[in-house]
Amino acid sequence: MSLKTSQSIQFTGISTVGDKQVATFATNIAAGQTYSNVSTNISDQATYDANKAEVRSDRDSFQDQADKLQDNLDTPADDSVSGSSASSLAATTSQASSAE
Repeated sequence: MSLKTSQSIQFTGISTVGDKQVATFATNIAAGQTYSNVSTNISDQATYDANKAEVRSDRDSFQDQADKLQDNLDTPADDSVSGSSASSLAATTSQASSAE
């Protein structure tokens, strides 16, 4: 018997216009995955329709951040410190997204 493990990251983002939540983006990222689907849920259709360019820009930014996380998971760790770099990037990305 042997144990096989894998690591994945559930990554979410929220697009807001003013104080209104307009859309939520989500994906699950795992090492060795060739493509990650990003799901988009529109929670305020009227605000989305009036601000499509901004929300789509947020979606593109979310995809870029998800790609960076994916690339980080796919990069072999050279030492024990590097092994936590995906978690560090996720925390940094989360903090940067919250600041916007």
